[in-house]
Amino acid sequence: MNYILIFIIVLLIIERIINIKPKEEKNNNIDYSTLYTKKEYIMTIDELKFYKLLKSITTKYNLTIFTQVSLYALVKNKDIKDFNKIKSKSIDFVITDNNGKIRFCIELDDTTHLKETRQDRDMFVNQLFNQIGIKLIRVPKQNYYNLQELEEKIKENL
Repeated sequence: MNYILIFIIVLLIIERIINIKPKEEKNNNIDYSTLYTKKEYIMTIDELKFYKLLKSITTKYNLTIFTQVSLYALVKNKDIKDFNKIKSKSIDFVITDNNGKIRFCIELDDTTHLKETRQDRDMFVNQLFNQIGIKLIRVPKQNYYNLQELEEKIKENL
């Protein structure tokens, strides 16, 4: 009786091995260009303008800028429900020291931050960062930024 059971299990394993196709083969028939398109730029024009200004300050203080960082790269979650709440959110700028230690984050608040759904998202991020100890600087989008004021805000958060 045991031999028959072992024989059936071996047959099932062999059948499964024979029917397994390599991953490349399974996905060869999908035309991803119909589902996705390439973005030309990683930042908006306003974010790029602010980045260039920010770069001059962070270089002076030996800091590194990362842009469009996923929230899940900055915080640890305890379960899938918690992960789902952060998985599609990102932070405009994350400032680190040369060892990659997070010093603070910056959100450039443009007109999208006036939408109710965005305000809910902003309140969540504010509360989350405050409670887990990540400093967050919110900067309203402007046509002109005062370099000295921005540098002072950064020095305050080092």
